Amino acid sequence: MKRLGKLLLIFLTVLLVLGGSYSGGWAQEKTYNDTINLVDLFIARPLGVVAAAAGTAFFIVSLPFTLPTRGVEDSFDMFVVQPWKFSFVRDFPEER
Repeated sequence: MKRLGKLLLIFLTVLLVLGGSYSGGWAQEKTYNDTINLVDLFIARPLGVVAAAAGTAFFIVSLPFTLPTRGVEDSFDMFVVQPWKFSFVRDFPEER
């Protein structure tokens, strides 16, 4: 019985993922490249979150060097704001 429950859960998960990836095309008249969208959703955006977290840490480490030169705003924008915008603010799917 447990095996049947696991198989049902896996089957429903696969259906959810596949249905979610194709239903957006039905609701819109524009066509998008599904492969690029999936790569963006499952690879680029999670890597953007990792880069944003690493950039935030790097910004904190670089503060002793940027404070005397008054470059804190520029380094904050480059290391913190831009990676977070890449991950969470830009549209999905991006129109080309």
